[in-house]
Amino acid sequence: MEIERYFSTLSVDQVKNILAKKVNFKPKLEEISINDALNCVIAENIISKIDVPQFIKSRMDGYAVIAEDTFDAEENHPIKLRVIGEIQAGYFFEGKLSTGEAVQIATGAPIPDGADAIVMVEYTERNNDEVLIHKASTPGQNVIKTGTDIKKGSKVISKGKLLNIRDLGVLAAINIQKLKVFSPPKIGIFSTGDELIQSGQELSLGKIYDINSTTLFQGIKEAGGKPTFLGILKDNLELMRKVINENLEKFDILLISGGTSKGLGDFMPIIIKEIKDLDFFIHGIRIKPGKPTILAGLKKSDDYKILAILPGYPTSALTIFYQLISPLIFEFRQLPPKKYNTVKAKLRKRIYSEFGRREYRMVRLFYEQEIEAEAIHTGSESITTLANTDGYIIILEDTQILEEGEMVDIVLFS
Repeated sequence: MEIERYFSTLSVDQVKNILAKKVNFKPKLEEISINDALNCVIAENIISKIDVPQFIKSRMDGYAVIAEDTFDAEENHPIKLRVIGEIQAGYFFEGKLSTGEAVQIATGAPIPDGADAIVMVEYTERNNDEVLIHKASTPGQNVIKTGTDIKKGSKVISKGKLLNIRDLGVLAAINIQKLKVFSPPKIGIFSTGDELIQSGQELSLGKIYDINSTTLFQGIKEAGGKPTFLGILKDNLELMRKVINENLEKFDILLISGGTSKGLGDFMPIIIKEIKDLDFFIHGIRIKPGKPTILAGLKKSDDYKILAILPGYPTSALTIFYQLISPLIFEFRQLPPKKYNTVKAKLRKRIYSEFGRREYRMVRLFYEQEIEAEAIHTGSESITTLANTDGYIIILEDTQILEEGEMVDIVLFS
């Protein structure tokens, strides 16, 4: 077992470098229905086996004509054509158009043989089985040719694309019903602490509701992972050892909140030291909030597993999730890390920060004549810190003061 660090804190950049160097997820594939493919990452190039459209069709409601028949048509001097039929979308005309004839046609309907243009209905005047054409047409006008949208044999979607609604529409147009995608990581979630109970249970003195399982579960879904909540663990060494050993290899990432510091009842470091064949990454990061985070990796054959143990305080857990765990989920899915939107804002008050630690200071935004930001001063244990936050400032390790009125970059949560 190679132990990188044990409660010898590393910088955020050092942690990210270790993860980049050591973590090597093996891509996993699955075949799914197109109806389940939204926000999945496609694992193959999609080549169209058909032309779209597969037939020459009308771009407009109007009349299919031979363009040469309309060359002399003018607003005040229309030409007259005999209407020999009608075509609705989804049907076709069995006959062939001859000189002096027209067929009424709907948008999207196949153009009849012999026709080479469509006169928009706005430029026509129907009179029983005849139609007056008030505007000349040119060959190909208002006609959509075969393969204009998608040509047979062309690549319509490239491997590695994150599929959106528009992509699925394209796939439906070329009759793709199933496709191969990169599987999302399976992530197991535990919360730890004798004080925790699940929502729906009666709250008694000394107990609090488990927040982290909900926020982490939704954060995993937001990042494209597949979460499973495994329950709340009591602060019991043997119980923790048992459930960790039972679940570590069942999931791509095992995520546990609580049990990271050196306080009473926090047994995680003891258990991790006992795990065989484990690359022990970190116990302690120079970050605020989230210093006592533990990250470890397990090599299994040609696969890789992650054990991530986050602080129990809600803001700490979510900060570490966004900075370190979410990028791992994106990496597993063969995607680059998510880029969050930022805005410039003027600080309403001075902010102090601890030298040597990278701080992610939560802020609220105020939209006045210009955007202003004010730091939230409740602690990482506070529930309302999360609820009242619009985003955060990244304060680097060598910065201790941000002055009132200073313009700063705010990373937005939404």
